[in-house]
Amino acid sequence: MTLSLIWPAGAARPDQHRPWLEGSAADLGLPELLGALGLSLRHQRFAEGVLLELTLDEGVIAYRQAVLDDLLRAPALAAELERLLPELEELAQPSYRSTQESRFYQTVARLAELESFVSCVRRLAGALTAAAPRSAGWQAWTARLAELQAEPRFQALAAQLPELGAKIRSAQSLTLGLNLDSHLRPVAVTLLAIHDRPFRDQSLLGRLLGDDDFAGLAPLHVAQEPDPGASRADRELTDGRFAPLFRDLEDALSRAAEPIAKALRRYHGLNVQPLVDLAPELAFYLGAARLVQELRAAGLPVCRPEVAPAEARVSELRGFYNLHLARRLMAQRPGQDIAAELVRNDVDLGPAAAGAGGRLGVLTGPNRGGKTTYTQGLGLAQVLFQAGLPVPAERARLSPVDAVCTHFTAEEKLHLDTGRLGEEARRAGAIFRRATRHSLVLFNEAFASTTPAEGLVLARDVVRGLRQLGARGLFTTHFHELAAEAAALNAEAPAPTDLFSLAAGAEAAAGGQEARRTFQIRPGPPLGTSYAREIAARYGLSLEQIQQTLRERGLTE
Repeated sequence: MTLSLIWPAGAARPDQHRPWLEGSAADLGLPELLGALGLSLRHQRFAEGVLLELTLDEGVIAYRQAVLDDLLRAPALAAELERLLPELEELAQPSYRSTQESRFYQTVARLAELESFVSCVRRLAGALTAAAPRSAGWQAWTARLAELQAEPRFQALAAQLPELGAKIRSAQSLTLGLNLDSHLRPVAVTLLAIHDRPFRDQSLLGRLLGDDDFAGLAPLHVAQEPDPGASRADRELTDGRFAPLFRDLEDALSRAAEPIAKALRRYHGLNVQPLVDLAPELAFYLGAARLVQELRAAGLPVCRPEVAPAEARVSELRGFYNLHLARRLMAQRPGQDIAAELVRNDVDLGPAAAGAGGRLGVLTGPNRGGKTTYTQGLGLAQVLFQAGLPVPAERARLSPVDAVCTHFTAEEKLHLDTGRLGEEARRAGAIFRRATRHSLVLFNEAFASTTPAEGLVLARDVVRGLRQLGARGLFTTHFHELAAEAAALNAEAPAPTDLFSLAAGAEAAAGGQEARRTFQIRPGPPLGTSYAREIAARYGLSLEQIQQTLRERGLTE
């Protein structure tokens, strides 16, 4: 049986990862999320696959959550696994290059592989036994390791490895017999003995007296280390292992090491692959555990979401925040509690109740009021949840989705004939060709590239289509009229999704000063302004400020 910390026994694994819509992973900052997990390049591809898979299986999500809970509950287990991970990664490397290495070096590599295998089994079993994990994933590994250590073949290997290792590693030097012809030219060589200590240089007096069999009569010649980037021809000039004599010596060593190779062949069937497969899974969970600890150390809440059925189609979060924003603040204030500086919000996407709420929020509010941060944060939370990881919130209840489809504002691509509006329309059309009623759809400032009148018409048709589709999500927009029409649009025709208005808050300021953004997102009618004039004034672009600038430059009176 194949053991996995990502997929429980009997779970159907996908043949391949479902492709995301163009730009959606970038809109959510998935590369930044991989960086937040602190994974090495060798493990990032694996983690990316887990994050992008978006499994719909509620049992798989709960299985992964429990695996991570054990690491968070037992810091000693996580610490030991951190120390063990490099050895597991080394085990994953090819033990030898069969076409280039001699049998002797293959024997040495296989010996090292089996030594590492036994060490990893023992250390992993000891750590899990001490931690007494509760999750099915770790309990399965605990039982399998116990079975493995009880097998007579494993016990024999563990008992024999120290002796085999000592024999092969005791070889420090060789004595060669060299035949010469009548002109004192070497014509044949044979291996006379293998010694457990190296030859060394000797003083002139020592050479004359001949008081040490392991001191040379002439200076030692030491082979140069080849440059790793050198060509094969250059390596043959510097690396003694490529010289004909040294190749013959390797053959001789192979024959001498044959008893060890024969002993190791008894364990040919021992499969190290399960531990090799464990390494990227372990790196994924350890990265998640570190991220959770960093967030909590900064005073931020992190929770294990309740898994709601897919058919419920709900996204409910309390005290929720955008992970990327939190990490940027943490980087600016390392080691500090930033809880008071990070505004947290709620999310309620689900069945409409008593004429309020719904699955599709139309979010309006002032520029730089937190709308994009809120919208992106919801998508990030969904991805984390379906990967089986905690989400940045005080508590949460989420249904899995079959896709996260985003439509964020993008700069015009000049190489396209369609222009920016055409590109926006193309991406919106792709969403309707892909999304289902079980998808999460996130629009952010769509159709801002055309006139307000035309943009409003397009936006209105899109939200009507999203109502008919039945997907849940957010339509973040500067078209305040659209949010004001939510009730009227709901009344047009029955649909599986209801619209409702959300507004990013701002407090009016006296004296024409820029309004203060609260960054609070709440259900309610649109405020009716994007505060563009206040932003223009901040950057010196009000008409009065422009006129003053021109007068100061002497260009006007």
